[in-house]
Amino acid sequence: MQSYRSDSTPRTARPTRSLRRFAFVAVASCAGCRGGNAPAEAHAAVPTGEVRIAWDSPKRNSIRVEAAQPSTERVIATLPAQVVPDENHTVRVTSPVAGRIVALDVQSGDVVHAGQPLARILSADAAQATADVAKALTARVAAHAALARATDLYDHRVIAARDLEQARNDAGQADAEFDRATARSRQLGLGQTAVSDTYILRAPAGGRVIDRSANAGAEVRPDNGQALFTISSLDAVWLSVSVPQRDLSQVHRGARLRFTTEAAPARVFDARVSFVSDALDPVSRMATVRAVLANSGGALHLATTGEAQVLVTDSTPAVSIPARALVTRGTEMVVFVEAAPGRFVRRVVTVRDDDGTTATIASGLTAGDRVVTTGSLLVAADADRAQ
Repeated sequence: MQSYRSDSTPRTARPTRSLRRFAFVAVASCAGCRGGNAPAEAHAAVPTGEVRIAWDSPKRNSIRVEAAQPSTERVIATLPAQVVPDENHTVRVTSPVAGRIVALDVQSGDVVHAGQPLARILSADAAQATADVAKALTARVAAHAALARATDLYDHRVIAARDLEQARNDAGQADAEFDRATARSRQLGLGQTAVSDTYILRAPAGGRVIDRSANAGAEVRPDNGQALFTISSLDAVWLSVSVPQRDLSQVHRGARLRFTTEAAPARVFDARVSFVSDALDPVSRMATVRAVLANSGGALHLATTGEAQVLVTDSTPAVSIPARALVTRGTEMVVFVEAAPGRFVRRVVTVRDDDGTTATIASGLTAGDRVVTTGSLLVAADADRAQ
């Protein structure tokens, strides 16, 4: 019995120490739980849809913020367009004489100045024109010499007055014939005294040779109207746009166009409508609209295609931002507005127009709001992780 009692005493003490150890572990675990909740409580302090980036975070270098700009225009249509020559600064050169081309002085793509030789033509018309000038000059000199003799003879009462009048008439006719022959030779660009059967076809205006149909050995005539050379100044070109009849009521002379093309992907060309056709194309049911594009740097080549946006003045207030600032979130379109340095707030916006470069915002932003443009997807990913 003693031994039993002595054995039973320690067995009763062991559970007590175990309970103490359990209580200590439980208290420590609870303390750990409270410590683990501290970051969660700090994180929960950031409102939903808001992102905060520390000033020393490397992400700050990948984020760019720009101010929303007021917009007074809206795009009513985006249409295919093509660059064509400016006909106000384009000439098509034909031959004013009949003959055969014996030499070419320029090729397609060459830049020429006014008066520069384009081709040399062996022509009987040129020989006839220069010969007429030479004959008229000889006849004129002879007629004026005869008039001088007749005047002297009349002064000495050797000839009658009618003989003097005839000499004057002959001199006048010789002058008229010389003027006619000289004018004809001048129109052709030929010399006035030397007889020649070679006609030099010259450029009537400066520009670039955009087309050439002339070839050495080819016969040319002034009555067929064939353009041997087409010269155009490419400092300005026309933009030709086909506008559907549903949009014609909003397109007028002076309306603004914005042209983009893969030939110059980094540029946007602005132009003003200078012509709206009065009739629709019977097949396409579209009207031709033209605008003048400045092309001093030669970035636009003829026949370049692209897209032209027709813009009209909009009375409804709106703002514009770079299209890269937009982020799709489910069925919504959102942007991130800088509320303070390093603090960005998600905001739902309504997009009116988006041409891939500039987006017009109808609601959700006001002019002057600083919006994340570069790095908007990075900020959006941080906002989603914070939820």
